[in-house]
Amino acid sequence: MRFNELSVQSIPFQETLNPLLWANNQLKTEIRYQLMLIARHFTEFLKVESIHLRDITISGSNASYGYSEFSDIDLHLVVDIPSDKPELVELYDAKKNQYNFTYNIKIKDIDVEMYVQDSKQHHESAGIYSIINDKWIKEPKHQTPRVSEQEVNDKARNYVGQINQALKSSKLKLANDTMDNIKRLRKSGLDDVGEFSVENLAFKVLRAHGKIDKLRNHINKLQSSALSLGEQNEN
Repeated sequence: MRFNELSVQSIPFQETLNPLLWANNQLKTEIRYQLMLIARHFTEFLKVESIHLRDITISGSNASYGYSEFSDIDLHLVVDIPSDKPELVELYDAKKNQYNFTYNIKIKDIDVEMYVQDSKQHHESAGIYSIINDKWIKEPKHQTPRVSEQEVNDKARNYVGQINQALKSSKLKLANDTMDNIKRLRKSGLDDVGEFSVENLAFKVLRAHGKIDKLRNHINKLQSSALSLGEQNEN
């Protein structure tokens, strides 16, 4: 990919919420019920004796006007995580990754991505909808975001440089550190500004161009190699 192929124009802004999911600014009943079934299945998969569920929410692009064909449905179990059980954070994260890897769940051909969110954790998104209460926690605003295309492209090009270095290397640590750094910067942008932060928009540009998937696949390949044992010649 040439740097000049990167463009903030890859970031969509729609006139309506995704009509496959929403009607009259409310989540469609069939969609809501199906998401509740998925959440229940995920809860059973976690195998935690008492999960202290507070809410089930969707957020991200498909709960706002910034969705595209690449956007998934971010489905969150909002739970109370006791302060004396910090090990649950790591457990939930591992089980979430395992679940998303094991099950390829789609609604209206849209991928569903599961998360476990600590109820004490601040979650920044343009829109957040409660599945349980069937109402908006944070209703998205229909206003075209004001962003600097040059600034987003510069940030995206910087990310591309890091990713390309990782893709050329056989070092697993470098690849993991690169992914972690990009995710950290994205989270920082989300926390400080929101969904239309420069960091988050740059991340979306890269994802739309397939660079994030390439890095993720490279990490999986290196991890598999590190865990494998080659054949030895017998004399």
